[in-house]
Amino acid sequence: MKKIAMMTLCLGLGLLGTLTLSGCGEDDASGSTTTVSADGRCEHQIKAETCPFCNPELVEAEGFCGAHGFAEAICAKCRPGIKVAFRSMDDWCDEHKLPESQCVQCDPELAKNIQEGVHGGPIPGASAENALNCEHGIAQAKCLFCDPSLIESEGFCNGHDVAEALCVKCRPFMKTAFVAAGDWCVEHNTPESQCAVCNP
Repeated sequence: MKKIAMMTLCLGLGLLGTLTLSGCGEDDASGSTTTVSADGRCEHQIKAETCPFCNPELVEAEGFCGAHGFAEAICAKCRPGIKVAFRSMDDWCDEHKLPESQCVQCDPELAKNIQEGVHGGPIPGASAENALNCEHGIAQAKCLFCDPSLIESEGFCNGHDVAEALCVKCRPFMKTAFVAAGDWCVEHNTPESQCAVCNP
């Protein structure tokens, strides 16, 4: 049942209001309670507060990854750290090193969900009232221009030496927001405020 719900989630065809997944710290169908480990990891082996399977509202809030055709919060290509969660749910393609539910090589039908240039927008099939995009063209809940507290709360991206909320390499959907805010270096394909070539 979890796998079916997860695949629906991945394809973005169901709304979060109709999707039922057991959340961390809540009773599941058997009546048992899922616990969070001492280091804050949930049953999916990732941080409980950032787990889209335990917190399905994150899926809608983070919008759609058009480049890969899945909800941004569960896109294993954009968020490689979530792969462990898919493995914990037995949703894994060993041959292609991706979740089975996201493996376009094994299921070419998934390619029809790809929408190049769409990042952070509403998930296809989501109702307009649930598409909470801001004036910067991305999900309002993930917009650092609308909510600057995200810069501190989401930590630092050590891989790209910038605040995680500002990292367009980890979060390609943020390009839309930077462009809308007038902070984009077209020549170097990075935010002007982060362009080391233009601003050494």
